[in-house]
Amino acid sequence: MPLKKIQNKKLLLEISPEMGCSITKFIDLEKKKEIFRTFPIHKKINKYNCYFSGYFATVPYFGAIHKKTFLYKDKYINLPNTHPLEPMTIHGEGWVNRWSLVKSSNSSLTLEFKHNGKKSFPYKYSVSQMFKIKKESLEIRIKIKNLDSENFNCGIGFHPWFSLSKDSKIYSNSFNYLHSKKNKFNIKRLIKTKALDINKTKIDETFLNWNGKSKLILNKDIQIEIRNKKNIKNLHVYSPPKENFFCIEPVSNVRDAYLVKKNSKLYNGLKIIKPKKSFEAAVEFKILN
Repeated sequence: MPLKKIQNKKLLLEISPEMGCSITKFIDLEKKKEIFRTFPIHKKINKYNCYFSGYFATVPYFGAIHKKTFLYKDKYINLPNTHPLEPMTIHGEGWVNRWSLVKSSNSSLTLEFKHNGKKSFPYKYSVSQMFKIKKESLEIRIKIKNLDSENFNCGIGFHPWFSLSKDSKIYSNSFNYLHSKKNKFNIKRLIKTKALDINKTKIDETFLNWNGKSKLILNKDIQIEIRNKKNIKNLHVYSPPKENFFCIEPVSNVRDAYLVKKNSKLYNGLKIIKPKKSFEAAVEFKILN
């Protein structure tokens, strides 16, 4: 399936429906600089290479399923790995499957994915994802609909990848997260300041009680503001050691959310959706001048 592209005078967005509806290019045309990480030209377009893209959606949940085991109808079932590079079942099915184009215009694209519940996540659902280029921003909206006959818990995650520079920093109102030890959870604070230096701090945690607006300095040329437009209350930071990338992910549920729900009364962010009902979330990535 060919790549889909939308753009205006300021921004260019390129999407691969075949590769998990991932973003292969998100570029500031005026500055001639990437915003999300650009998909490498030597990589082939296939469903597992979404791992090297600039963005994908994590649906119908963000994060991993602990020990690849899911409680379904009062029984534990084993789930397969979602990606060969990941040791755990993680991020749901959307990012490793083909999406269908539903609607397109000069400034927006809407795509859809359906899951039959027979493999991996044991419930039927559909997801629509809308990308809209505005004058100086990209808005992404995701809606999950329950096609099953039973309620299920779910979440939505927006998973952009950024190239690391010596200037990379994220400013946020909260750096509190759920710390776990032997399946017991408590809230800890990473730092007391409002700025996290991505170079100095290597972490993989969901920060709670996000106020819905964070400034991200990518490099000396590009700064963006990440905004919650609907139902996003957490910000996940993934900054692995010895890598040239990092991720700042607006998410509706915390990492290990199903494990938190099982073992604790603390906030987990999972949303219960009844049959034929939907859950929608939206974020905006605004380029700052």
